[in-house]
Amino acid sequence: MARLYRSAVFLALALLLAACGGGSGEVEPTPTSPPADTSTPAPAATETAQPTPQVSAPDAPPATELSLPAGFTAYVVAEGFFRPTSIALAPDGTVYLSERHGNVYRLVDGEGDGVFEAKGVIATGFEEITGLIVAPDGSVYVSSRGSVTVVGPGVTARGIISGLPTGRHQNNGLVFGPDGKLYLTNGSTCDDVHDCPAGGEPDERSATILQANPDGSGLRVYARGLRNPYDLAFDASGRLWATDNGSDAPCATIDELNLIEDGGDYGWPYGELCDPYQSGIPPVASLGLHTAAAGIDYYDGQQFPAEYQGNLFVTVWGSLFAPPDPYDRVLLHLRQGRGGPAPGRITFVVEEFATGFQNPIDVVMDGNGTLLVLDYGSGKLYRIVYTGG
Repeated sequence: MARLYRSAVFLALALLLAACGGGSGEVEPTPTSPPADTSTPAPAATETAQPTPQVSAPDAPPATELSLPAGFTAYVVAEGFFRPTSIALAPDGTVYLSERHGNVYRLVDGEGDGVFEAKGVIATGFEEITGLIVAPDGSVYVSSRGSVTVVGPGVTARGIISGLPTGRHQNNGLVFGPDGKLYLTNGSTCDDVHDCPAGGEPDERSATILQANPDGSGLRVYARGLRNPYDLAFDASGRLWATDNGSDAPCATIDELNLIEDGGDYGWPYGELCDPYQSGIPPVASLGLHTAAAGIDYYDGQQFPAEYQGNLFVTVWGSLFAPPDPYDRVLLHLRQGRGGPAPGRITFVVEEFATGFQNPIDVVMDGNGTLLVLDYGSGKLYRIVYTGG
């Protein structure tokens, strides 16, 4: 997720691709200044607004290469990017986009037709960008290999976090929470118990979710035991969700959706038996084997029908080394429910929502309730609109 955690942050602040891990290759991602826990109770039911398909479709032909549920249409609203990795939505609706090998762009919809006719570089010179988030003041936080840097139009680039452990994986997605804190994923330096240091990771920040103040101070481990957490999203109840990539062979563990708790340990590395459930907090949902689950966002808009509201969307990048099972290069809809092993526990029904991508890597709900989906493979940015029917 790369949009600001909405209203609560305003009150608190007034602020594969290689890194996709598990079966999709690994990163070797310093910039220059530019010109579930399944025991958690499900929330009480709330009244859900009806969809508002009156949102104008972009002034572009439908993207017929994608397949969607009835009533939805996708449009290409920007293209021509080289290995794009992340999108971020500013409070004023401005969209920012990063490319893996160094550039951060501000996209411009000069005609107000939903299509971005121009792009301007606001920062460059980074190594392996895998995450963006925008603060209320318009500054852009860039997660690149081993560091977090603040940039933006009229902003002098300044590093706020550096020296994070990297290796087979690195720091990836980041998000602001309802407490005004910055949350950041940081992957392991190795694949699994067979190639990790015998004494464990030498840096406690590896394979974790980190928390810091907006200026980078107070950095601490918020949760641990996550092999390669890729992206983060807060929901309307203030709960933190993360995608996590499983390991390659011989362990070949699943990609996961996890509900992140302060102080939680999610069990990685799993030990000689490659058993992901022998210790730690189990995942809330399986996202498949070798799928490279990447971007995640919580849908709290009203443009989509009621059955999509209050749920999660996750991009599945795909694999370079092993057949993904069962999801491959798709956008998933994770429909939240209740039940499972005990009454009141959160469960998710995982279903394919959009197919036909090359390598979808990020998803963000725009301010009008449509979805922006970024495709690393094709270099395209799609907008998905509910058009009714």
